[in-house]
Amino acid sequence: MKRVRGRLPTARPPILLTAAVVLMSAACKPAGDGVIALEGATLIDGSGSEPVKDAVILVKDGHIQAVARVNEIPVPRGAREISLIGKTVIPGLVDAHAHVERWALERYVAWGVTTVRDLGATTTDSAIALKNDCNLGAVLGPRLFTSGAMIDGVPPTYPTATGVAEPSAARKAVDQRAVVGTDLLKIYTKITPSLLKPLMDEASTLRLPVAAHLGKTDAVTAARAGVASLEHMAGVVQAAVRDPAPYIQAHDQFLPGWTLEEAGWASLDSGSVQRVARAVAATRTAVVPTLVLHEMLARLDNPTLLLRPGMEDVPARAGSVRDVAGLLKRTRWRAADLQAFRRARARQDQFVREFKRAGGLIAAGSDAANQLLVPGLSLHEEVALLVAAGLSPVEAITAATRKGAQLLHADSLGLLEAGKVADLVVLDGDPVTAIAATRRIAWVMIRGRIIQPDSLRKTWAN
Repeated sequence: MKRVRGRLPTARPPILLTAAVVLMSAACKPAGDGVIALEGATLIDGSGSEPVKDAVILVKDGHIQAVARVNEIPVPRGAREISLIGKTVIPGLVDAHAHVERWALERYVAWGVTTVRDLGATTTDSAIALKNDCNLGAVLGPRLFTSGAMIDGVPPTYPTATGVAEPSAARKAVDQRAVVGTDLLKIYTKITPSLLKPLMDEASTLRLPVAAHLGKTDAVTAARAGVASLEHMAGVVQAAVRDPAPYIQAHDQFLPGWTLEEAGWASLDSGSVQRVARAVAATRTAVVPTLVLHEMLARLDNPTLLLRPGMEDVPARAGSVRDVAGLLKRTRWRAADLQAFRRARARQDQFVREFKRAGGLIAAGSDAANQLLVPGLSLHEEVALLVAAGLSPVEAITAATRKGAQLLHADSLGLLEAGKVADLVVLDGDPVTAIAATRRIAWVMIRGRIIQPDSLRKTWAN
């Protein structure tokens, strides 16, 4: 037999030897490899329960492995241990009502907002593209749930909305959004009860929740029709007054309707507010009150709000936030209008209290980006206003975490417990003692990644 000249073939290692090497390598690898252990903080977990002192949170692969008190569970050998003694941990915040612009994505993260419910985009296609960029990790930003462009009556208030005049058109508008993959629908002020019925029927068939900014339909009618949420508490005045006709007719045009309804809150009596709150709560429709929107409308004549801490995060080009003068010019609101808006605030706060007392689901939303409403910052302002309206600090934080996630049917969000996603915010203070401490952010974790807000802000300056 001839010998084959050249290099001899490499001998294969015995199978048993290969297996032994693999097992030895695994044994040498620390059990905590890739685990982040957050130790010693006070934990507000999003469930509404009382804060837990000296908590330990184990995070791996973007998810929470375990939550307990220090020394109740072992920290795996080799884990990256981070001491959070003296700090507070809350879930990543959920902004349940926003109008997301691309420049704002990192601003949300810097302020601890890790999930956003985007209502009313310029176009449905642009909203889906932005959602995909965020959710697939192409850009740093919060998780996005979007309604795409709004559905309105005719003529639509905004040219980017889909105007519908008959039941078949309402159904078609719902179908179009379902086809491209929106997470929900947003209806606007000119949707009448006769249009709402076929729209809700189609949305129910396709399992698309409906967020409602009402005008020509009152809040109780919309809630009983099955809308998922009432935005801005719109439609409450129409449901509370004896004769809603003037308000409904005013909404033939957006600005007159908005002005009359905003001022109309001040005319309501305590009993009617309570009655409507209870009626809406009985339907299981949620409310996203956006108190910060109502507060800023009442204070548009205060120029110092453009200089308040947090406004430095807003680029000079962002007219959606900075152009207060343009809004006043467009609306022709004068001092008397703003005074009426300020008088309305007490009744709006009462509605929130009554709705909470009746067991209603309140989710926190900011309505940013809009005049004086800053992406990220204004959700913290909303949380503080919810406390001023009568919620406890823990209830207000829950409204901005778990309740928002429930509204989105996102079970893995808004709660810090084993199996949930690792979205959380580390605070330098105690928000139970002073709710403004939610703004004192040490760092943010989103999808298990630690983000330093100060470092992020330096990149904007460049």
